[in-house]
Amino acid sequence: MDLVVLHDSVEYHCAMLARPRVLLLLPLAALLGCGSSSSPSSISATPYDFNGSWNAVYTSGAPLSMPFTNLGGPLQVSSSGAVTGTLTASAPYNSNQNPNLCAANNTPLVATGTLDAAHDLVLTFPIAGGTGTLVATLADDPATDAYGSWQVNGGACAMSATQMAIAGTPSTPYTPSSTAPPAASLSGNWVASVDANVTAPHPIAGFGGPLQFTNGSVSGILTATASANSIYCQQTLVANPTAAATGTLDSNNNLTLTVAVAGGTATITATLGSNPQTLADGSFQIVGGPCAVSATPMTIAQHAPVTGTYTGTFNLPATGNVPTPGSNITVTAVLTQSPTFNGNVVYPITGTVTVTGACTESATLAPGTVAGNAIYSADFGSNNQLAGPQFTGLSNPSASSILNATFQDAAAGGACSAAYQGILTLQ
Repeated sequence: MDLVVLHDSVEYHCAMLARPRVLLLLPLAALLGCGSSSSPSSISATPYDFNGSWNAVYTSGAPLSMPFTNLGGPLQVSSSGAVTGTLTASAPYNSNQNPNLCAANNTPLVATGTLDAAHDLVLTFPIAGGTGTLVATLADDPATDAYGSWQVNGGACAMSATQMAIAGTPSTPYTPSSTAPPAASLSGNWVASVDANVTAPHPIAGFGGPLQFTNGSVSGILTATASANSIYCQQTLVANPTAAATGTLDSNNNLTLTVAVAGGTATITATLGSNPQTLADGSFQIVGGPCAVSATPMTIAQHAPVTGTYTGTFNLPATGNVPTPGSNITVTAVLTQSPTFNGNVVYPITGTVTVTGACTESATLAPGTVAGNAIYSADFGSNNQLAGPQFTGLSNPSASSILNATFQDAAAGGACSAAYQGILTLQ
C-alpha cells in the first residue's frame, strides 16, 4: 500500500496522486473534524493579526512554462473578513510567457478576497487578461509557511492549479492562544506535515490519522509517510507504515505524541491553538531505525470531513503548468465523507461530479477514500485499468477548499477522458 503526504515537492506529490490504485495518506490530511463544515464565518470570531506583508512562493524549481513564481505585497483584513491589498508577481527569467507580461511589469495587482475564522484565505487578482485565484489555510503564526494552491484562468499567463507556500510578516509579534478547545472537539482526523520552508533532508514528510482526546490523554493511529529524501526509509515503511500513537495534552495546550516508525520512535510536539482546524507550529524527531531524524519543524491541524457541494473552474494542462487555451470546464462535486474511519484507517467518501464546458457530463464517483487530507476515487475495470471517473484532491483543514483537484473519465472518450485540474470551494 502506497501512502503519500502533502510533500514539499509538488512534482513528487502530483506524480503520486496520478498513480492508479494508490492509497493516499497525507499528514496534513488527518483533517477530520468532529462536525460538518459550513460556510466560512467572520474573522472577528477569532482575532488574528493578519495585516502586513505577505509572500506566496512556488514550492519547487519552477519549470520554464511557469508564468510566475511568487506573489508578494501588503494585505489587510476588515472585521467582517474582507481582504484587500496589492500583490506584485515575479516571473522566471526563462518563462515561455513574456516575463514582463506575466509579472505585469512589476505593477501591483489589486487583490480582493476573504479570510474566515479558521484562517482560510481566498484571494483573486487580475493578471494579463486572466483571473488568478490563491487559496490557503494560514498557520496560527502568520510567519509560518503554510501550503496552499494558486491558478490563473484565461489570459496570456494561464496556469493550472499548482501547490505553493505562503507566509506573512504581521504588524505585531504572534502570541500563542492560551484557550484550549473542548476535548470533544479535538477528537478526529489529524495531520502533521513538515514545514514548507524546511530545506534540510527529512526522511519523513509527515504523519496522519485519527486521534481521540480524553481527560488529557491522547490515543489513536498514525501513518508515517516517507519523503523522497530517503529511499531506505520508504522501503522500510511500505511493510508497516501505521502504528498506535499515545500521548498527552496539558492545560497549556502542549501536545506530545509518540509513535513507532520503522524500528525507531517518533516524538511529536506542538502547542495547539483555540481552533484545532488551524495550523499550529510544532516539531518531530525520530530516534533509531532508517527514518531517524533530528528535530524538524512541522505544522499540525485537525481536518473536517469533506462533505458538501464544491464548485470551481478546472483547465487542461498542455506542458508544464500552462493550460491548453479554451479548455476550461466548470466542475460541481457533491461529496459525502463518513465521519468514521474504516479498518484501513481511511474515511470512505462517495459523491457525484457534474462538468460543463469543454467537457460535459454527470458522473457518479466510485466509492473512494479520504486518507489524511488526500481524496481519492477511481473506477477500475477488470483489467486493472481506469474504466470510469477518477477524482482526486487535497482538502484544507476546515474542508472549505479542495486544492490541486483533478477530474477525468477514461470511459467517456473525447475531451472528458483528459485530466483537468483546478481548485474547488465549498458553497
